[in-house]
Amino acid sequence: MALTFEIGDESRPKGHALLYFGSPQAGLLATYVVLLPVKMDMSKYLPPMLAAQLGGLASEMIGDGGGSFAAPPIPEEVESIEPLRHLAELRGDDFVWGGDMVLGDLQAAMRQATEAVHEYETLYQRYLDANPQPSPSAPERSLPSDAGDTSGSVQQVVYGLMSDRDRLAELSKLVGTMRFALESQDEALAEETNVSLQALGKALPERFWGERVRRAARDSSDAGARLAQLYVERCYKLLEEDFAAVQMLEEQIAALAEEAPPQGDLRS
Repeated sequence: MALTFEIGDESRPKGHALLYFGSPQAGLLATYVVLLPVKMDMSKYLPPMLAAQLGGLASEMIGDGGGSFAAPPIPEEVESIEPLRHLAELRGDDFVWGGDMVLGDLQAAMRQATEAVHEYETLYQRYLDANPQPSPSAPERSLPSDAGDTSGSVQQVVYGLMSDRDRLAELSKLVGTMRFALESQDEALAEETNVSLQALGKALPERFWGERVRRAARDSSDAGARLAQLYVERCYKLLEEDFAAVQMLEEQIAALAEEAPPQGDLRS
């Protein structure tokens, strides 16, 4: 069966169409064709008693179970083409002529409508096959780095809302957690704590040396533990503006880490 698209494009069917048969001189019949985007076995929704009474007509009325059908299954007589054409334009439907049809032969009308539905579905499937769904791109795998991850970014925002004293309390707690993770060889906890220390270090003012605290905390040696303790003590002395104590702690840090403290006014 050849279908004539009066509105729409047979190379790009929309999946829904006003379908009519006949001519103004011989009489007009029309139905509506639907291709469901979700496949459905419509026979499940037909009462068994009614299905038994209809017999072979049931499959013609409800299609092949794939979700394509005409409603009504037997085209109804209409007075004019123009109202249908206007509706198709308003609704964005394809407007399709299915050929001539003999009025009065209901079974022949149903069969012809079913053939038209199958032809429309064939054109639609051809269109889908020519436009396959793009393959989903593989998600990019982020390489592990000291920059942290999304959870660290969220933590950084939270830490940014804290006071310096609250941040230092959190810093002290995280250093203790890191030491525990290293001693118990809990790699997952150590990595999680490292991310938190990175985020907290970015939220702290630079004068607190947050990154140095993190590196010392990750050092599993006794020297690393001592260095982390000195760094935390220095943070608190800075907060209290006890710069004499800060100077003493920095000398101990320099001797232990063989690393001179940064230049500049620590009170800034």
